[in-house]
Amino acid sequence: MKPVIVSRLAQREIEAAATFYEDRQEGLGAEFADRVAEALSSIERAPEGYQKVYKDLRRCFLRQFTNFALWFRVLPGNSVVVACLSGRRDPKFVRERISGIIPFRPPEP
Repeated sequence: MKPVIVSRLAQREIEAAATFYEDRQEGLGAEFADRVAEALSSIERAPEGYQKVYKDLRRCFLRQFTNFALWFRVLPGNSVVVACLSGRRDPKFVRERISGIIPFRPPEP
């Protein structure tokens, strides 16, 4: 098992999504956070079990919130989650966002 590190930006995205869901329905934000925790555990157990989607990036969809995925890299000593993004985004945006070309900005309410 390799430890999983969540980048600061990915953590902010996770928190923003949890807040979004909590604002929609009480308790749904906590449910989202639970699904993130499950995904992190799954990545920790078998990071190479996820297919490479773009260059060295792998994607783990969240159970119940299947429009969201954790995007991560497998490194020699650990795995690093670099983003938590909705799969509804344009694939070009996701590639640019993951590559660090453009920062992620949540949609305006």
